[in-house]
Amino acid sequence: MKRIKRATIVLPLIVVVLGVALPLLMKRDEGVRATDLEPPEVRVSGRTAGEWADLARGALERGRLDRALSYIKTAEAVEPGAQYAAELKGIRSERRRAAEINSNRRRLTGRDIDHAEFDESGSVESAHRLVTVLPGESLWTLARDVAAARWGVPAADVPQDDPDVYCLWDALTTLNGVRELEVGERVLVPPAHDELAALADMNRRDLERVASASEALSSGDIDESVRLRGEMEGTFAATTAACVALDSALETAVAEQTAALELEREHALVEDANEALASVPEMPRVSRHAERLEALKRAQAALAEAEAIRPGAQYSDSATLAAALLSEETRYAIRDDRSVVVRKSPGVSYTDAVRQAVEWVLERELLASGRSFPHSGEKSSDELAWAAYLTAAARAAEVDGADFTALLEAVDDEVQFRLPDPAVCFAD
Repeated sequence: MKRIKRATIVLPLIVVVLGVALPLLMKRDEGVRATDLEPPEVRVSGRTAGEWADLARGALERGRLDRALSYIKTAEAVEPGAQYAAELKGIRSERRRAAEINSNRRRLTGRDIDHAEFDESGSVESAHRLVTVLPGESLWTLARDVAAARWGVPAADVPQDDPDVYCLWDALTTLNGVRELEVGERVLVPPAHDELAALADMNRRDLERVASASEALSSGDIDESVRLRGEMEGTFAATTAACVALDSALETAVAEQTAALELEREHALVEDANEALASVPEMPRVSRHAERLEALKRAQAALAEAEAIRPGAQYSDSATLAAALLSEETRYAIRDDRSVVVRKSPGVSYTDAVRQAVEWVLERELLASGRSFPHSGEKSSDELAWAAYLTAAARAAEVDGADFTALLEAVDDEVQFRLPDPAVCFAD
């Protein structure tokens, strides 16, 4: 009975609690689901529309108008609508304004001064630009436009009664006369005072360079004088008597310096050539043929360069010697394995051609004893080596696929053949 009584009391309490808790749980679940269903914020290249708009504003402040326009268009593309219309209009207006200012500046103040005259100190006595007249222009509108170009504003922003405009109009009428302008004619426009001051300052620096260059030349420093002369910025200083005298002295000094350097180079080349020629006899042909060839070619090239420095034929004897030695050195070819390639002329026997080649390689004549059988034991070492060498030559011909008998018989023919290294049989 007690259990039934307790259940009767608890059950209504459970019902009441559930009645309160279930609506709260349902609302919480609905809130979570509603949040999950919200679309994510749109981004392009990782930025939202607002972030692109902020970039556009920053670029506009820095004067990066094209970039500002690109950024604000991107912001509009991220969030289509007209929320950035005012900013887009403002940026485009700034671009048109900047284009007008730049065009006016390029035309009226951005080019080099066409004509300037100076006094002896380099100060400007007169100067002007030439500007082509456009339709509807007058000296007054030109004065206004020049003022706008100097200020960096559109012409419409220049007050008509501004003193600068009157001053410019006076200057324009002084240069061109008070008259009506013709479209396409070129009128004289005065440069700004700061431009004239810059011209005078440039001339002053150039005159200082002339003086410093002359001083350097007097002390013998030709290179420093040439450097200073080359750093001159304008044309005025070059017309002065001081610069004309400097140029004349520099021309003479540079010519003398060049002649001295060329003579020094010439002597160095000849010395190198003589050293190369002197080194050739010290190199054994049998083992250093390639080095001998290189030395002779180097000597020949050095002599040719030395000869070309001055007119005449100062080194013809040495050049003739080098050419003769090089011709002799290329009479035969020595391969890397020290075998000798021989081209036999018609009318020369094979054995005579071989002997000449061996003596050429050894750089000496083969010694003959005049002894023969039955006194073979009294023959010279060269005669004994000669017999062994001919046997080696026959084997070399066989290896090369040549008919050794035919080589011996080809007295009247021009024949090329290969001989083994003479050092195998002959002592140095």
